[in-house]
Amino acid sequence: MPRSVGDRYICEKCGAQLVYEKACPCSEEMAHSEICCGGQMKRVSEGAPG
Repeated sequence: MPRSVGDRYICEKCGAQLVYEKACPCSEEMAHSEICCGGQMKRVSEGAPG
């Protein structure tokens, strides 16, 4: 699934956060991974409003 502006992920091990500032141009079929501390980061919010 492509990532949208404002999509936010957090590493539950160290607390690092990743926020998409630009929409991902990848197709629906493209696999994505937000990896930190050797594991998948947890999505905590989806997209910026508006």
